[in-house]
Amino acid sequence: MLIPYLMKVSLVLAVLTLAYRWLIQFETFSKLNRLLLWLNVAAAWTLPLISLPSWGPVEVQNEFHHSIPKVVGKLPILSERIAAIQSQPFTPSAEMALPAMNVADWIGAIYFSGMLVMAGYFLFQICRLFLLIARGQNEEYPDGTSVVHVAGASPFSFFKWIVLDLSKHSGRELHNIIAHEAEHARQWHSADLLLAEIQKICLWFNPFAWIHQRLVQENLEYLADRAVLDNGFEKKEYQYNLLNTVMQARELPLTNSFVQSLLKKRIQMMNRKPSHYLVWGKYVAAVALVYISSAFVAPYREQIVELAPEAIRPLVKPLVGEAIMEESAKKDLIEGLDDQYEVPAVTPEEAVAPKAIDTIQVVQDSGPKIKGILVRNDTLYWAITPLMTWDEINQMKPELQKFGYNMIINKLQYDPLQNFITSISVHIKGQGSMGEGDEGEDGTTPMKGYSGFVRKGGLGMGQSPPAPLQLEMEKDYQSALAIMKAKGVDFFEKKIFGSIGPNSGGSVEEGFFDGKGNKGLLEREGFGKSEQNTLQFTDKHANSEFYINTNRSTREEVSKLSINKIKKISYREDNQHKTYFIIHTK
Repeated sequence: MLIPYLMKVSLVLAVLTLAYRWLIQFETFSKLNRLLLWLNVAAAWTLPLISLPSWGPVEVQNEFHHSIPKVVGKLPILSERIAAIQSQPFTPSAEMALPAMNVADWIGAIYFSGMLVMAGYFLFQICRLFLLIARGQNEEYPDGTSVVHVAGASPFSFFKWIVLDLSKHSGRELHNIIAHEAEHARQWHSADLLLAEIQKICLWFNPFAWIHQRLVQENLEYLADRAVLDNGFEKKEYQYNLLNTVMQARELPLTNSFVQSLLKKRIQMMNRKPSHYLVWGKYVAAVALVYISSAFVAPYREQIVELAPEAIRPLVKPLVGEAIMEESAKKDLIEGLDDQYEVPAVTPEEAVAPKAIDTIQVVQDSGPKIKGILVRNDTLYWAITPLMTWDEINQMKPELQKFGYNMIINKLQYDPLQNFITSISVHIKGQGSMGEGDEGEDGTTPMKGYSGFVRKGGLGMGQSPPAPLQLEMEKDYQSALAIMKAKGVDFFEKKIFGSIGPNSGGSVEEGFFDGKGNKGLLEREGFGKSEQNTLQFTDKHANSEFYINTNRSTREEVSKLSINKIKKISYREDNQHKTYFIIHTK
């Protein structure tokens, strides 16, 4: 979608512009500053096009937010829950045949209207500028520049043309002006201004696009001033001529003007001592800080959206974006479920009309089978199961597009161990129809699955799919329940330690107590193996909290556990120096 992409561009541009404005703007290496401003534009427009695992801090996120190494990448989570579609028969109506304007459509219409106004004004400025040049008296110079005499004009340049009123200036002042504007022409500064102007048109709603244009304009003036002084012009005389000429200023947009209204800054820059190139380290540090800080922000996307005012929430949501998950290996823990479930097929034809079709022809696609997709006659049925990966869901989208529909995943949440989907929110749009629905309640229990169908003239969401898809959903749901049961202690540990935070702690595997490290563990951490081959906890843990698997226990009870029954001991200390022990037994 265009609008979310433009919002991401705006966010990147804002960060880079602020970093430049606060750290680099007044450093004297203006040529490098010019390159940096170009790179800022390139980065702002290209980074949002690159998938997050390629440029996002995935490894940093894993380090900061997961105590278990086997964790996959982040997933998109939106805060507002989308109202579920009632699971009743879908009947296409006459109103649905006409495209309806939703919030996204209105935002798009406002954006393109603003861009059209800005583009129209831009073309008006260009035409006005060329008309002014065409009416003036043109004098060609050997270096390719042209001096255009226009009565009453303040000095400015546009590409190779230098426009000024020769009668207003004479002697050294005229020489300084032409030298300044010739530097603009020679270095193609007008290209920078046009690029900044086009970006401002595309991002007219973003104040940082306007600020960026101003920064470009200022830096080009610093460049031209420095080039004139480096060519041997006397500094004080040049500054005096600049001050004298600014009184008659009447600037035109899109031009490099000798009398740009930033006189004080230009004089200050001329008098500054040359900057040391090490100051560029400040900008590198700023970029690194943004990169690392995103690792802290990423897991709290849902809370960020909730904090936004309700009026602008639709604009904040697209910034959450979609992060591509790594595919984590999932093994079915239950076999042979295909013969245990016989769910009757409920088709749209049965729901909206009397039974008129006795046989259904299954259309076999020549390509590979897509999980969760079933095509019968002119209807495509889809189903998302709790064990589906992000890649498998993405493979479904092109199949729906063949029928003229787009599938958008507004929310996709996995369990803390990234084994199965706990909740999902789906949006289907196309052919004048639109549907939304969600499934799943909490962040630890697998969802049962969510399904629907699309066909020419309408769609349905929430209905039970045909038997093959229903069996696939049920099989994955039962497998997900088995995974949750088998890893119940791991889920419990994740919950308990997650509430404590990333403080000191660790884990000890079963074989550790038989080695030489047991004595050091007892002295250092206050627990280990006793002479009776049971667990032993020193008085250091008199006030600690103990759990045997998922059940609350006491120090006395866990001290009776035989070492041979212990699979692992995990422990974590909170900010009040209270230690929590979770003992995994065989």
